[in-house]
Amino acid sequence: MTVIVQNPLDVIISLETEEELTGKEMFALADALDGYEIVKEIEDKLVVDIVEISSAGVFAVHIIPKQMLTYKDLIFFIEDMVSNSLKREDLPFETFKVKKVLFRTAELGKPSETSTELNDIKEKVNKMWKGYTKDQMRSYV
Repeated sequence: MTVIVQNPLDVIISLETEEELTGKEMFALADALDGYEIVKEIEDKLVVDIVEISSAGVFAVHIIPKQMLTYKDLIFFIEDMVSNSLKREDLPFETFKVKKVLFRTAELGKPSETSTELNDIKEKVNKMWKGYTKDQMRSYV
């Protein structure tokens, strides 16, 4: 069974560092994370927004799926996003951990979409997201 994620989520990530981040490092991290979907040319799949970065190296990103994604897809994008960000010379950090995931479900108790076949997933994606634009996505506010 594969669960298809349709709602926004917040992911809390911690850099493994004993030193506090400087203001310059916090903004460099925001710059690296915030442009991820553009650099990777996946704006049609998801939108990433920075919610918070602390000097302790803990930060939150808000992820809005623009297509129906699986949990496996989401963790791939999250790990790729942070790993690529940390390759920048102005970010002297090497490792990180996903610490918390906050699901921003629009309608509590609503059953998840599930599928066992890849073709079923593709069909559901095409049917449910056809014609959707970024402006039609709900904020998690």
